[in-house]
Amino acid sequence: MKQIKLFFNSLYSLYVIVLFFVFIPLVLVYYILVAGFPRNRRMRLIFKCHKVWLHTWAFLSGIKLNTVGHDKIDPDQTYVFLLNHRNMFDMILAGSCIQHAFQPLVKKELFKIPGLGWLFAMASVPVNRSSPESRKQSFDLMMQRIQEKTSILIFPEGTRNRTPAPLKAFYDGGFRLAIMNEIPVVPVVLIDLAQLQPVDTFRVYPGTVSLHFLDPISTEGMTEEDVEPLKKRVYDIMERFILENDKFFREEMLTGKE
Repeated sequence: MKQIKLFFNSLYSLYVIVLFFVFIPLVLVYYILVAGFPRNRRMRLIFKCHKVWLHTWAFLSGIKLNTVGHDKIDPDQTYVFLLNHRNMFDMILAGSCIQHAFQPLVKKELFKIPGLGWLFAMASVPVNRSSPESRKQSFDLMMQRIQEKTSILIFPEGTRNRTPAPLKAFYDGGFRLAIMNEIPVVPVVLIDLAQLQPVDTFRVYPGTVSLHFLDPISTEGMTEEDVEPLKKRVYDIMERFILENDKFFREEMLTGKE
């Protein structure tokens, strides 16, 4: 029975992945059509495209997407969004749920993916984490984007969380970026993602994933000395939310109590 389940899941996973890439030629055409618009206008148009594309893909894949708390986001405010990083789907889901002019910081290696890499190149800020020079260039580019009123999305864990803990340790960059520009940080948490697509596998399972916008945190008046306290504050908020709401950790806590 287990082998039969694995076989059908393999077919389902292949279907979900192929279906995702089927839409990419149409999305590429759309990107070309909106390329001449000013950045913030272009990013909002790209978001609308992503929403249609990814919600259609999710519906046809048996995946339900929920967005909670978007009313906390001021459309005229620039933010640094801080998102937990569990697997290869979290950027995809964030791109369909954040209704804002934003650009994500992504690994430069993703630009090499046929088709999808071109989309990343047009809509994101690249970084080579192994190169100090590349990290500085990326930071400078994000500073420029913020001055142009484009929000930034960062995975403060840096890489996918392959540990059994709710979060990995955070890097300073996103917090320093927000403080230097005196713009709010927004903790954003994806819930129940690990059950949908286990990290470091190509297996996918149908289910429900929720993206939660938590309360924005002002950085007005903060200095370099506030980076560590702010980082700890955001980490604690996101960790607590995951422990209380993610199905995997709720079950772990209930098992522990028994």
